[in-house]
Amino acid sequence: MIGKMVRKSLFKNIRITLWTLVTLTISAALITMFATVSFDIKKRMGNTLRKLGPNAVAVSRFSENERPLNLDEWGQFRAIVKREGIPTVELSFDIVTVEGKPVVLAMADSEKLAQMTPYWIVIGHRVWKEQQCLIGKRVAELLKLKPGMSITVHQPSGAKKETGYSIAGIIVSGDENEDRIFVPEPLAETIQHGFIYALLSVPEGGNGIHRLNTQLGQVQSHIEIKPLREIVHGEEATLKKVVLLSSACLMTVMVLTVLGVSSALLSRIVERRKEFALLQAIGATRRSVISFLLLEGMSLAVLASALGFAAGTLLSEMVVRQIFHVSVTPQVTALPITLVVTLVVSLLASSAGVARALKMQPALVLKGE
Repeated sequence: MIGKMVRKSLFKNIRITLWTLVTLTISAALITMFATVSFDIKKRMGNTLRKLGPNAVAVSRFSENERPLNLDEWGQFRAIVKREGIPTVELSFDIVTVEGKPVVLAMADSEKLAQMTPYWIVIGHRVWKEQQCLIGKRVAELLKLKPGMSITVHQPSGAKKETGYSIAGIIVSGDENEDRIFVPEPLAETIQHGFIYALLSVPEGGNGIHRLNTQLGQVQSHIEIKPLREIVHGEEATLKKVVLLSSACLMTVMVLTVLGVSSALLSRIVERRKEFALLQAIGATRRSVISFLLLEGMSLAVLASALGFAAGTLLSEMVVRQIFHVSVTPQVTALPITLVVTLVVSLLASSAGVARALKMQPALVLKGE
């Protein structure tokens, strides 16, 4: 009987019912969107931030004087980062002379280095080929070099090696790389003379770096991954601000929804005051009236949650694709969250109508006063 009464009541006041349903559905859609995005926000945004450059460096725990470099350990390191799918570039360094001046020579894979350093501004070609090199801005200014010119690199006297390179481009990075010359050389040929480290772009920031160090420890490797703390902390601060902003937006939506639904329910109560007065006059208790009003609100909240979940999932797909250029993963757990929050919002809004209904005096209302 109570279900039939609720159904007839909702259809009888279809204008206010639709207004309330639309308001709750919009709220449920936004709740679903925020909930769905929040599950993936760290992963999605972390992946986006990782495209901006490295956030960690891998080095040997021992200096060159304490212990000779071990290629096998770097092989273990490569296997781990490859299994984890982490973008990495290894660099080997040596001190050389160019036109009689000492310069740091960096040897690396040109394509991997280009992917790892998108913040570089390169005058000329970004990716160099064999017998080509990139030179830093300060080196170019010191030696008065330009793209297309050639240089001869003199390696340490022990190596007795001179190599000629054509300049593919000049690096403007704003850091120590402007003091270096980058050439494509196999690591195994230079490891005995220089120093090696690797740049990594590790997802999940500090947690991902800790996981990699744990795996390296399990194979007893002496390679250690250290975070570039300014970058890692900057990413974490950015993610916290995004989550805080999302939470503030969600709270604003909930407050506005409560106000909107409360207005609709108050209008419903005013229009139906004689109906509620008649119910009480024929013996309906205040408890029954309260239950009736709350059940109406809960019915609309359940329907709005279902509609809002579908709309919110589509909205999440549009937002995530626009910002992160990937598809969103539908979150089934967002449905109970949306349902609970929408029910709470509906009950809070209904309480205003219930309070108004309880203040009515049936005799006075039926007299038209």
